[in-house]
Amino acid sequence: MHILFDAMGVQVQVQEATDDRLTTWWGSLMDLGYTTSISDYKQPLVSIKPPSSQLDGVDVLVILTRQWIHETNIPKDTCFSFTRFGLQVAELAGIQSWVQNGGGLLLFTNHSYTTAEGGPYFPVHDIQLAGAFGISLHFTYFNPPAGAATLSMTPNPNAPPELIDGVATVEAWDSGGIVPFNGSSTYGTVIFPLPAGATDDGGLGYSPVDHAFGVLYQYGKGRIIVLGHSGIAGNKGTPFPSPGQIGAADNLRFLNNCVKFLGS
Repeated sequence: MHILFDAMGVQVQVQEATDDRLTTWWGSLMDLGYTTSISDYKQPLVSIKPPSSQLDGVDVLVILTRQWIHETNIPKDTCFSFTRFGLQVAELAGIQSWVQNGGGLLLFTNHSYTTAEGGPYFPVHDIQLAGAFGISLHFTYFNPPAGAATLSMTPNPNAPPELIDGVATVEAWDSGGIVPFNGSSTYGTVIFPLPAGATDDGGLGYSPVDHAFGVLYQYGKGRIIVLGHSGIAGNKGTPFPSPGQIGAADNLRFLNNCVKFLGS
């Protein structure tokens, strides 16, 4: 199995700058016999002019929150949009087609909050990509219930057993807003609901009841899993851009389950 990590993901940018952010997870994936690589951020992931597509031969694409983060190797003026001006290619359509034909997408979104300039801030590109699949992500900042240090979440027993095998809990510092519903019908399968008492401090007042931390979507022949916090992939002891949580609860087991499930 070949797993491609988007170079424009926050956690990958930090890994490239420090050599210490994703090595625990990547080492575990290598132990499972998988091949990992990082995309070239100067080129689109998918081109309408083959053979320049970076997704050729890839089974799973992992995007660990697409936004610029300071003190890393990508210049600040780089365009992070999936419809980047000047490249004459709409990555949205290309990724959409790739998933529809059997690719697996693991997309991490981010929390958001309003700013003095108005806001909201942060996961605009994650929202852009998710929207191409009919998936709604909201500008939220779900924090733990009063008295809790983290969002400690137990899996939905109705989630696919391959995803929650060996997973009793996952932990995250906070969560973006993933909407598992499409109007009055259920569009996605909740893997991890937000805990009761979680609060949205993003300024827009969304309810955790209407959102989730992890949701699975089927799209054509492919699958998409959206998760609410990319710091769960970070090495234990690394502090930036949030404390790494790969060693917390069953986070590592769950992430490996996601990759295996999406690539199968």
